[in-house]
Order: sequence, then structure tokens, then C-alpha cells
Amino acid sequence: MKITITRLSLSLAIFLSASPLTQACTIFTLTDTNHVLFCNNEDWKDPETRIWFVPGGRRLLLGSKRFGCAYVGFGNMWPQGGVNTEGLAFDWVAGYKEKWEKDPKHKMKSAKANVSAQLLETCATVEEAVTFFQSHWNPHFSYSKILVADRTGASAIIGAKDNRLDIQVMKKSRGFGYGGQILEKMLAKDSPPTLTNTASILNAARQQGQYATKYSNVFDLRSGDIFLFCFPEQPEPVKLSLAEELKQGRHFYNIPKVKEELDQHSK
Repeated sequence: MKITITRLSLSLAIFLSASPLTQACTIFTLTDTNHVLFCNNEDWKDPETRIWFVPGGRRLLLGSKRFGCAYVGFGNMWPQGGVNTEGLAFDWVAGYKEKWEKDPKHKMKSAKANVSAQLLETCATVEEAVTFFQSHWNPHFSYSKILVADRTGASAIIGAKDNRLDIQVMKKSRGFGYGGQILEKMLAKDSPPTLTNTASILNAARQQGQYATKYSNVFDLRSGDIFLFCFPEQPEPVKLSLAEELKQGRHFYNIPKVKEELDQHSK
């Protein structure tokens, strides 16, 4: 239950106001000197999930560079999380209720409707991502927070507090969301950034019930490798290469069927 398309925003607001505020999704990073892994459990009720790829290029009007990206989300193809060719990744946690109103005195730019895509297409580092949100208005901070991380191991949790941006930058393993208590215990063990450890944490932090975890993903921000899980049906990861997938142009896979769809492409 992350950032959703505009026509679903009202539904999300109603859900949050009528229900106890519970964070949906669990996101975290595991990092050391040589590795940076960005990890997410996607919690929501929609079973149709996808990963899609958008090659980079240059904007025709402005001439500025646009980074190649991979996004994860649902059938509406609205990014819930993603990673780009520069090693910057993001994901959202919803379930907050904060005062966040646009101050007319601060002339923030209007981000395009898909603020997450604009972020990933144009930013290469956590520092640039922070600057982006400081200069672009994003109404979603009234009910959600974002974690952004880059290949250096730096990360920032960005949200709203008392009608101001609350930005927490650090350079160590961290995380939050639905599985926050599990994360706190497992990260306290100083878990090395290995795929085995990330899978163990993701599996332990899964949500059940109506808004159960629909997929889990791990982005290796140094190598560009992507790993997809669908616990408990698919406990072994399916591995994708961001660079290789972008060479194929715009395309997508259905996450529950990604292994067989990859097999079909290779024939």
C-alpha cells in the first residue's frame, strides 16, 4: 500500500481515516564497505504485480539526461519502488497521518503526476534526491514516507512532521515499516549484506491477511542485479540484470510468472 494513482488517493485517505494507522510494507537497506542491498516487502490487496523497464535517454525539449530505470508495482504500472542505472533506489511506506500543507510562500516546483518516476529518472544520489523533494511539492507526505538509498550506502528517510519535511540521512543499515520490530531485532545482529540475510528478514517481516505481502524485491545498488521473491510460493529468488533488461527496450514481466516468462524470452 504505497503511492497509488490519483484515482485511488481518495480511497487510500478514506481507508487510513477509518482504520487504525498501521504501516504497510517493510523497506530496509543492508550495507557494508563493499555491498549495498535495498530491500522491500510490498503489502497490498491487489494480486496483479509487475516489474517493468524504461530505458534512459535525453528529454527532447530540455535536452537533459534521463536515467534508465526498473520499477516494481501493480497492474496499473504506477511505481511503488524502483532502481536506476546510477544505483539510486526508492520505496514508500504508507500508514501515517501528518500535517502537510503547501506553503504559498515557498515556491516549490510542481512535480509531474508520477513523482517517483521523475525522481528516479533525474537523480543519481541521495543528496540529489533530498534536493528534489525540497524543491518539488509532493502531497503524498501527508500519509507516507520514502526511503531512498544510493550505491555509496547513504540513505535518507523523508517524510513530513509538523508541516515540514523531516529528512533523516545516514550511512548504515536501516529500515522501517510494517516489520519494524523484526527489523530492529535482526539489524541489531549486524547482519552482513548477503542475499541469504535479506531473504530471511523479508520472509520474517511478511504481512498476512487482507493486505498480505504480494512480492519482495532486493536491488543490489553496486551491481545492478535485481532479485524477486514471492514468499512462500517462491522462496528462491529470480535474478534479473538491470543493464541487460534495459537493452531490450520497454517491457514488463508479471512477477508471479517472471521465471516462466523469462524462459519464454530466452527461447
